[in-house]
Amino acid sequence: MHGGQGRAGPRPRWAPVCLIALAVGVSTSARAAEETTDAEARAAVDRAAESVTAGEPAAAVEALREAMLAVWTAAPFALTRIEPSTEAATGFRAYTPREAAPYPAGTPLHLYIEPIGLDYTLEDGRYAMGLKADFLLLDTKGTILGGQRDFADVPFRSRVPSTDVFMTMSLGTESLPPNDYVLQVTVRDGLGDDSVTEEVAFTVVAP
Repeated sequence: MHGGQGRAGPRPRWAPVCLIALAVGVSTSARAAEETTDAEARAAVDRAAESVTAGEPAAAVEALREAMLAVWTAAPFALTRIEPSTEAATGFRAYTPREAAPYPAGTPLHLYIEPIGLDYTLEDGRYAMGLKADFLLLDTKGTILGGQRDFADVPFRSRVPSTDVFMTMSLGTESLPPNDYVLQVTVRDGLGDDSVTEEVAFTVVAP
């Protein structure tokens, strides 16, 4: 519970961050994401073009993945998507966006959340990333009705880094009276100091 006012709100049901491993051609020396540079991305794109010219498509794909990783990790930490969906996502961008409409009480609010710019480390041949998240439930006057810090705290490791990172959050509405609400979600880099907060307005109506 955040703050000293209001009542305890509904606890969200959530699915862990899903990491889909990609074969990325990066150095085997340990380094933090902030050490990547624009020059690395450009060099990787140049290598990809050279590989295409040389008739080596597999090498070209590997170089493009390296370029994507360099750009992704060097980007400021942000959420590229935080979008209501009709159901919890089953994979990276594997969801159906929900059209704007009230939620009949008892219908869960599903969110698809996709970050960019996570830090990573490399130790003993394994890459590590992580995400943490908090939420607050507010009314339209800004009164805190409930919330939870670290409702998601998910570290994960992989032999190769991935940019296909997402999170799903499902908030039950069965205990909410018909009204307008704001769901405030804060997502934090599990290895860095960066965080971003977004708000999603929604309406609950009688079933």
